[in-house]
Amino acid sequence: MMHDEQLRPVLERLLATRRAKVEDTQSGARKGLRVLFTGHSGKNKLLAAQLFAHELSVDLFQIDLSRIVSKYVGDTEKNLDALFKAAEASDAVLLLDDTDHLFGEDSADTEDSGRFPNLNVAQLRQRLESYDGVVLLGADDPKHIDPKLARQCDEVVELADD
Repeated sequence: MMHDEQLRPVLERLLATRRAKVEDTQSGARKGLRVLFTGHSGKNKLLAAQLFAHELSVDLFQIDLSRIVSKYVGDTEKNLDALFKAAEASDAVLLLDDTDHLFGEDSADTEDSGRFPNLNVAQLRQRLESYDGVVLLGADDPKHIDPKLARQCDEVVELADD
């Protein structure tokens, strides 16, 4: 696992990007920040997300799709609505790991995620894009991410493996 001193340059870069985005809101730009964390260590992605949220003095919402996606029609959308309303109310940082399979190049044009058949991936992606806070996406291998999604990220951060 990476140590705080190894993550400090990453955090400083992300904080500078966040400050610039917030300052740009005065000119009408959105303050939302999108970051793609890459690397095989889920622990390092989680640690970086926790430290970044701590530096911003906000909560971290780790999105667990297995708890949000429901087998009942309409419940998944209700759960997503509740998640985003709570996140917006507290300006929370959102962390969605394992996005290579969810937003992979192969699934870029499909509406379902395979592993979560009742999840409309296009709708989730739109919600993440329109969220005006910080969204952290985690991927093991950036080559499997839809290039359009990677281009929409303000920062792409390679985190060392354990």
